[in-house]
Amino acid sequence: MTYSTSPLEELTRSRRGRLRRLKEVPVLPSLVTLGNLLFGFLAMSKVADALRQATPGQGFGAVMPYFELAVILVFVAMVFDALDGRVARMTGQTSAFGAQLDSLSDMVTFGVVPAFLAKQLIDWHAQNDVNNLLPVHPKLFYAAAAVYVAGAALRLARFNVETGADEEDHRRFKGLPSPAAAAVVCALVAMFCTRDQESAAIGHWLLGPESYDLIVRAMPGVLALLGLLMISNVPYPHAVYALVKGRHSMPFLGGLVVMIIIAALEWQLALASCTIGYVLWGLTLGAWRGLFRRGDDGDDGDDADAAPRATPSRN
Repeated sequence: MTYSTSPLEELTRSRRGRLRRLKEVPVLPSLVTLGNLLFGFLAMSKVADALRQATPGQGFGAVMPYFELAVILVFVAMVFDALDGRVARMTGQTSAFGAQLDSLSDMVTFGVVPAFLAKQLIDWHAQNDVNNLLPVHPKLFYAAAAVYVAGAALRLARFNVETGADEEDHRRFKGLPSPAAAAVVCALVAMFCTRDQESAAIGHWLLGPESYDLIVRAMPGVLALLGLLMISNVPYPHAVYALVKGRHSMPFLGGLVVMIIIAALEWQLALASCTIGYVLWGLTLGAWRGLFRRGDDGDDGDDADAAPRATPSRN
């Protein structure tokens, strides 16, 4: 007696046959990537600690150290993120597992954590107390943070599909990279934390009290703008590669020395200047190419119609 197999059973068996079992994982690159994730989690925990210990109507100065420490932890996570892909390529351990783990870690550290950090800063100053800098618009503030988080998720997913593991694929980006977007948010938060610090003499000399308050007032718009830039086609070069590639002019070297000195004195001001400058760099580059290279495919159209490439290594 023979038994016929239903089409559903045949489809289920064929799918099971295509399942791939993960037998080995790259250890060293995965540990570096998990360092990115853990420091991002610690940054969020520090902000949660600030909210837990604060009392209603308390000034921001009481919780400012927690926010500043959270920013530092995010930048430490960026160091791990910068190293994991290079470690994987140097040790010959690039893998699809590492790419997925990297994207998940980046989504937490550079997607969720900056939005959470900025959202809490906004909420803290949207109250009818001594911290009042913003009108109370909870839905608008939630929407701004949601745009940032969604933009980060879409940007990371697009990166995985369009980008390969070759070093050349990581020298320029289509859309603002998620670590750069997180760096802008964290640098602005760190800059605001120096509003009442006497040691921030350079920042106080360059910026008045109104400029510091403007950081909080502009933060909802900054979140929305960064979220849109991450999913845009605006070209962004790899900052480190562009810095070390080839030779530069003497004024460029002089400006770099001045920025290093400022960073040694007030790292918050240097970070805010560099991150905002990077965003403007990409926007200027995109406008230049749009105006003068309209007929040229340029760097952004290289992969638009190409088949997806596997094994991206970092985002």
